[in-house]
Amino acid sequence: MFQLPVELQRQCIETLDVESLKHLRLTARGLLDVSTEVLFYTVSLLPTDESAAKYTKVLGDGRFRSLVRRVIFNTSVDPLDEYETEESELIGSFEEATRAVAYFGNVREVELKFAVNCGSDRGEPTYSWEKEVPETLDFRSNILHTFFYALQAAKGVECLTIKNLQDDTDMEVYESGEFKVVRDRLKKLHLQITTETSDAAPENNITFEACHRMFTDDLFDHWLKPTQDQLTHLTIYGTHCYWGIWPYSDLRQVHFPQLKSLSLGNLTIAHDWQVEWITGHGDTLEQLVMDDCPIVVELRMERTEALANWADLRPAEEQEGGYPVYLHTVSIRWHDIFLRFQSGLPRLQHFACGHGDWDEGTMLEGRYEMVAALEDSRYVAFECGIGPSQWVSLDDASDNMGLALDCDAKDMAALVELMAAVQARSRAEA
Repeated sequence: MFQLPVELQRQCIETLDVESLKHLRLTARGLLDVSTEVLFYTVSLLPTDESAAKYTKVLGDGRFRSLVRRVIFNTSVDPLDEYETEESELIGSFEEATRAVAYFGNVREVELKFAVNCGSDRGEPTYSWEKEVPETLDFRSNILHTFFYALQAAKGVECLTIKNLQDDTDMEVYESGEFKVVRDRLKKLHLQITTETSDAAPENNITFEACHRMFTDDLFDHWLKPTQDQLTHLTIYGTHCYWGIWPYSDLRQVHFPQLKSLSLGNLTIAHDWQVEWITGHGDTLEQLVMDDCPIVVELRMERTEALANWADLRPAEEQEGGYPVYLHTVSIRWHDIFLRFQSGLPRLQHFACGHGDWDEGTMLEGRYEMVAALEDSRYVAFECGIGPSQWVSLDDASDNMGLALDCDAKDMAALVELMAAVQARSRAEA
């Protein structure tokens, strides 16, 4: 390994975990410099005094401090715990460490990771369940204010990741000067949006106003529209809920003329314009990841759901509980999309579709390691009025719903053709 060029040594060493890196620094003098650079490339802060002390120690060492390029702020030691209810507090050492981030003079990437569970306390029954969670709305708002205030001075930060950003984010955060200063410098934006869940009635999760306000309005007004002329990399994931159809999210509001990389998680597809929106970035797009993004081939909807997507759709004759029901069938299939990507994305060098590691909650971190695969869940139906979820497999749809699709062979053939074209471009650019 010592005979390899430094860049190849670095690529090998980057595959090691932290403990292995520490041992390598102590046992291989010839790799000391490069292993040190890799080890201190990322600094991660947990909400404990011990973690803050280690963070401060790195900050106080001029050599190590200069090697840091990415800082990760974790607001929870166990962010996937969905049963903890004791309210979290912003400890002083964590806050002080956050405020000092700009002293890492070469930092370029910053990540803020909240807990997966969220709740709103607005006292409006249509807004939320007022679920008791450790990271309350006030706690998250205080973290965000501190975070963006500190990042103002970190002028080299061009990449921002926020994992489990709550849909019901305080408007004072978005309206603050420090948020706008940081946002307006970004070239890469990666958001995983978490929404409140109800254990007792999970079918109500997509009825909450905060969920719809985020994916229909706030995501665009405060994140995407102001950054559309500058972003080269964009990620949008829904932690718990599918989005795109319901809650409705009209991506046609934005276009990113410099976009090279796009990752979408839990996006539902039922409109031809959604495919056109992606191929509309064909002049620049080189990487596309579609993680758990099903085509919704049949829908049974209530009036609000139907009007948001198909304003001219007339109600069906059948009624449920005296309310009109709207039925719609979607003709888009994955083989159609793959062929359109092949011709409409001529610069594409990396494509992945399928199902990331949602069970372990690491789908965001692992999205670029995904490969292209055909999952059974690539086609679903939407059926209002049922639980625990309105999104169902075609096998589980009601007797008068669910198409018998026979397109596995066509989908696979089109995917193979797309991947051959993508890989040929990638080799040509290598």
